[in-house]
Amino acid sequence: MPQHVDRRQFLRLGSAGALSLVLPSWASGSGVPVGVHSPSDSISLGLIGCGWRGGELLTNALGTPGVRVIAVCDVDLVVAQRAAALTDQFYGNVTRSGRYRSCQAFQDFRLLLERSDLDAVLIATPDHWHAWISVAAVERGKDVYVEKPASRSIPEGRAMVDAAARTGAVVQVGSQQRSMKYFQRLVELTRNDFLGEVKRVVVRLPQGLNIRGIVPPPPLAPQTPPPGFDYNLWLGPAPEVPYYAERCHYNWHWCYDYGGGQVSNWIGHHYDIAAWATGLHTQFPVEILDAKAMFPVADPLFDTAKEYSFSVRYETGRVIEVLPESDDSSGASVRIEGTEGWCESSRSHVRTSSKVLERASIPAGGFRCTSTNHLANFLECVRSRGVPACPVSDGHRIAAVAHLANAAFRSGRSSVRFDPASERIVDAPDADALLTPPLRVPWTMPV
Repeated sequence: MPQHVDRRQFLRLGSAGALSLVLPSWASGSGVPVGVHSPSDSISLGLIGCGWRGGELLTNALGTPGVRVIAVCDVDLVVAQRAAALTDQFYGNVTRSGRYRSCQAFQDFRLLLERSDLDAVLIATPDHWHAWISVAAVERGKDVYVEKPASRSIPEGRAMVDAAARTGAVVQVGSQQRSMKYFQRLVELTRNDFLGEVKRVVVRLPQGLNIRGIVPPPPLAPQTPPPGFDYNLWLGPAPEVPYYAERCHYNWHWCYDYGGGQVSNWIGHHYDIAAWATGLHTQFPVEILDAKAMFPVADPLFDTAKEYSFSVRYETGRVIEVLPESDDSSGASVRIEGTEGWCESSRSHVRTSSKVLERASIPAGGFRCTSTNHLANFLECVRSRGVPACPVSDGHRIAAVAHLANAAFRSGRSSVRFDPASERIVDAPDADALLTPPLRVPWTMPV
């Protein structure tokens, strides 16, 4: 019986045909409200956004006991059908029949959310869709796992937080490093005072535009969206611009209409860990300092900062420095220096300044990181109604750092001051205006 789905297999699968709907037995006649489970219940999941990251979430979900993926959605219908075919193939192998048909493919997320038998959705769309889909999902009784950064803008993030509080939905942001051992070690050493008084916090992030595929030099010839790709829906609330394949799929990260470049791409990872370790994840910053950025020159497709650095000050006076990743083996990393030593972590290592710190044991009753699998943590909270490892309130505050830094970069300012109460920049109207992206008719800000 397979317990894992190879992502290469996902990419090789052809499109699925028309799929019949098979409801889980508990979904009808049980008297159990949507989103509330007993331990024996199967959680019915939907996936919205079936590309690179969505494919990874899907393969993880398929290998999770007590979960049933029953619907998938992508504006590229071929991609959605491939995801549905993979899902059906997996469950067909599990049941040994090879003929299992349960996963329905959608092109429009609104149709997927109409299914009353869905308990939760996984959202792996471009950033500019996170808020709209998350708010719509929780309003329809679904719990939400949404990829980082939580939002494309501060007003969108606020709408997500308010909607989760209003509905009581579980909303987990996919800052999965909170569930990874190397980063957890840094957090536990810091929050249990093994490093002593914290003196310096440094976050090193990747630079450049990590463009995937080959982008031809300008001028670019006009393109037509391929069959099955709903480009109008892909744009959604973003401004109307011509279609170019090279700007869609992963490369949307490098356009401010859809994302925020490497700053937004990584803020929910390494910066999130630094803020979590120092207790700043519960606060908004009050100032961006020393902001520097370089942008692509006369690029017809991409406009986000390709080189950048900045510092973030909090009301307590604590400062987190954001610098380019190191040229040495440290690469992208988080480093916290205290009076008793330092600790540095990345996705490949955790290092400390002494054997004492390396061997330190967390005391009974001390702060411990308990999640070892970010998606599993979310699903556990769907059952228990507990608080996930990275709730949307944390994700909103962390994403706000990227939005503020980008506003400083784009306005040409080295610093901007932020009012956490109003969630507005207070000393630079031009930078503050950049916190609210333009919306295409008929889309309006979710509330």
